[in-house]
Amino acid sequence: MSENLLEMRDIRKHFGGVHALRGVSFTVRRGEIHGLVGENGAGKSTLMKVLAGAYVADHGEVSIDGEAVSHPTTHAMREKGLAVIYQELAQAPHLSVAENVFLGRAPKNRLGGIDWKTLNANAAEVITRIGFDLNPRARVADLSVAQRQIVEIAKAISQNARLVVLDEPSAVLADSELQTLFSVMRKLAHDRGVSFIYISHRLNEIFDICQRVTVLRDGAVIDTQPIEAVTSADLIRKMVGRELKDIFPKKDREAGKVVMSVKGLTREGVLDDISFDVRAGEIVGLCGLAGSGRTEVLRAIAAADPIDGGQIELFGKTVSIRSPRHAKSLGVGLLSEDRKVDGLFLDQSVAFNVTIGKLSTVGGPGAIKKREEKELVGGYVRKLSIKTPSVNADVRHLSGGNQQKCAIARQLNAGTKIFLIDEPTRGVDVGARRDIYEVLIEVLKSEDRAILMVSSELPEILGMCDRILVMREGKLTAELTRQGATEEIIMHHATHH
Repeated sequence: MSENLLEMRDIRKHFGGVHALRGVSFTVRRGEIHGLVGENGAGKSTLMKVLAGAYVADHGEVSIDGEAVSHPTTHAMREKGLAVIYQELAQAPHLSVAENVFLGRAPKNRLGGIDWKTLNANAAEVITRIGFDLNPRARVADLSVAQRQIVEIAKAISQNARLVVLDEPSAVLADSELQTLFSVMRKLAHDRGVSFIYISHRLNEIFDICQRVTVLRDGAVIDTQPIEAVTSADLIRKMVGRELKDIFPKKDREAGKVVMSVKGLTREGVLDDISFDVRAGEIVGLCGLAGSGRTEVLRAIAAADPIDGGQIELFGKTVSIRSPRHAKSLGVGLLSEDRKVDGLFLDQSVAFNVTIGKLSTVGGPGAIKKREEKELVGGYVRKLSIKTPSVNADVRHLSGGNQQKCAIARQLNAGTKIFLIDEPTRGVDVGARRDIYEVLIEVLKSEDRAILMVSSELPEILGMCDRILVMREGKLTAELTRQGATEEIIMHHATHH
């Protein structure tokens, strides 16, 4: 029997005149955790969709256990033991956790209906087996993004999958949850011979969990190596075709006067007496484990969630923010962590997405002046280096980094002074991250602007932020300067240890 569970040979795929895959050959061994890296557009997702049967390759062959799969379909590949957990989760949000885990496979009672007791017990067993704590009766729509990812992982394990594809799982999992996931992966790989394809932009994870790594660039395999044979710098050079130095740009401006003061912000069971200041020209980082309350602080300030107590001062004046629309009128803009759901109109153009927050800049509702719109949006495209065929291109066709730039451009056009940014580089590849960081520095060049930024990536917090606020269980546990912070110090304050 071959040591390879999966073999993909000379896979080619094109869309119109675009060659998405150029003769890709890729193998995964039994019980191996294999990293797959590359910039957005490198071909990772296309390759995985060919593997999953969602796309039909123009040329090439897929084999499982040494046996060629003549016509790969989603059903056929599931029958072969493949489970794919995409970054954009495909779930039934109105159903329970248990129903989603066993979707289409729910146990039946004697009357042919769903055996709810067995269903919930089975789901609870799977969730416990992978090391998480989640109520199987909870409605998926009520879960956090991280919890919804856990549901997908449980579904894959419940299917006794032999090959699991994980597409950017850490984009929604905190460090402690990620380490739990890694522990489960190692156990499944060692004890049951389950193989994994692990896709991530975070190279430290690739070195932490993978035995081998394959680099894709422009639809072709650049290299496959044992993980001990490469360095982070090697992978970056192979991914982007150049050296990538000094990823965090230098910030010239010093902090100025206080532009936002939060005092005693409280929401029962969520936030407990949160107080801090943000100064002009400053990036303040807000970090902690998932569930610490970091995102909830941003949402409370922007009035996206209600509060039970506390006071907010903007530019020296006490305000009572009634809604996100009211927050916007006061110069406070929230960029959510899930920009595709909460931050962008994916089926609309770049121009629409940039100007919709303040249509008066291009004439007003019902009277858009197309020439002015093109000039205005074109200015943001050039200023923020947004890569798009034109200002009329649909946002859904842009890369994650360029979508994020469009969301920031909308805030700039709306006159936002205080940017509340949740996970600014989530789903953005390593080559494009510096572009986002430079845009954030550009934001601060105007007088009285400031950024309050949530990130689950500690290198990003340490590299970009002037001050760092650490949260645990809804409370602020530390305020650190960039000079006085390390990953170890932050984690000390973010945990009970």
